[in-house]
Amino acid sequence: MKLNKIKIRYYLPVLLSGLLMLPVSSCTDKLNTPFEDESFTSDVDYSKGQDLILPLIGAYSKFYDQSWDGAITYSLRGDDVDAAGDQAPMQEQDNYSYQASHWNIDALWQHQYDAIVNVFTEIDEINKYRPAANNDALADQYIAECRVIRAWEYLTLAKTFGGCIIIDQLDNIQNTPVSNKQEVMQYIVDEMNEVIPDLPAVRPNERTDVKGGITQFTAYAIQAMAYQEMENYQGVVDATSAIISSGKFSLSSDFYHLFKTAGKLNDENILEFQFSDFGQGQGSSFNHMFDPYGTGAWTPVVAGAGAGWGFYSPSLKYVEFMLDRGETIRLETSVVFTPDGITQLQNDYGTVPSWISNTNREGDVFNNTPRMNFGSGKFIQPSTELIPGRTNPGSNKNFIVIRYSEMLLMYAEALTRGVSGNISLTADQAVNMVRKRAGLGDLSGVTTQQVLDEKFAELATEWGIRYFDMVRTNNTAELSYGGRTFTMDKAYLPFPAAQVSTLPQLADGVQN
Repeated sequence: MKLNKIKIRYYLPVLLSGLLMLPVSSCTDKLNTPFEDESFTSDVDYSKGQDLILPLIGAYSKFYDQSWDGAITYSLRGDDVDAAGDQAPMQEQDNYSYQASHWNIDALWQHQYDAIVNVFTEIDEINKYRPAANNDALADQYIAECRVIRAWEYLTLAKTFGGCIIIDQLDNIQNTPVSNKQEVMQYIVDEMNEVIPDLPAVRPNERTDVKGGITQFTAYAIQAMAYQEMENYQGVVDATSAIISSGKFSLSSDFYHLFKTAGKLNDENILEFQFSDFGQGQGSSFNHMFDPYGTGAWTPVVAGAGAGWGFYSPSLKYVEFMLDRGETIRLETSVVFTPDGITQLQNDYGTVPSWISNTNREGDVFNNTPRMNFGSGKFIQPSTELIPGRTNPGSNKNFIVIRYSEMLLMYAEALTRGVSGNISLTADQAVNMVRKRAGLGDLSGVTTQQVLDEKFAELATEWGIRYFDMVRTNNTAELSYGGRTFTMDKAYLPFPAAQVSTLPQLADGVQN
């Protein structure tokens, strides 16, 4: 079978309105910098073994192409962030009021399953190239990478909805029962056990074929996350120990620039969605839509740089928590201050450090806006980093998903819960490595609560980590803040109404 263009080469069944199958295009012409100079053939010819990599590129392209609403919906319910802007469903969800008809809940579901179904398609494509490639080990590796992508999507779904449908055959979705969260997490653990031997034992930025691609350590990290959701803390220690003992990863010495363009493919990054404008001010680009994270009002050093929409704001509670700890580096990195935000702090908290300003290091000035008092600094790119000719927020900026610091803190938490380590690193040492980078002193005899506090400080605004930690630990008190009242029956979003109407097995929900 031949189709005309590489851009429409893959016929993908997309999940729309309840996993209805519709053919659409998948991968972009260019995925990231290592492929900028590739000249892909216009026709599909499975006798060209050298094209074995093309379906893998398609899988990554779909994986990286995360919708802005999905990432925010997944992340916004913690006490580290507040929903801002004019998206009423997100504001309601931030206050633990859910409607199955909310558009963004359905969009998150659709996007995750879109990527899952795409994985099946790309694995099939890899196997079609396998005979001509005459390299079973490489084909197995590429399929393993696809399975890790799929595992991440299932992890996202199960944490968000409390369960999901694990697809085994694309033509049997209607008859596939809903798996609860425990079952999904066990599936992920088992999948990672199967694929890890087929993956390269290198840091993602050490790969030369797909720079920044998935490796054994990405799979171990996702497995550790699944074990954590199962509260299998020995599993957490075992999986994170494989990452730590590899000696491949280290904490970036510059926390602030880790989240700027300089942080792309850093030695700390275990998984990141990669984007590029290819160093050109015009023409093709493949970027995440970072507009929702902007403040909506600034005076940038580079005139014309986009200010964003102002939909995602660090909470006043988080800012005050960080001030109580004497934080500087991580607070400056995580939070952008407006004049109104500084005034609010002074009125609610009292005297604030003199270093707090509405101007970032690069000279961009953040002005007052009715949408928010604080901007999410980890996702706001300084205007001076934009390539001349580009004005969209975050152009050429990657989206970091899993960092080594998270693995260190997950490892430390598990040890504080009484499980046995199999490497020499102690919980104190793991936590203090992270604290040292932040300019804080050492702790001794760390407790579970201290590790959770450290995760709050280190990982705030990233991927809902704080929210899911509080759900896992049944910490309703921390999530009941700023007039909100959280109860554990609000831990998961409802299955989208549009999906329930097509997949009746969703109607009964799941038992977690």
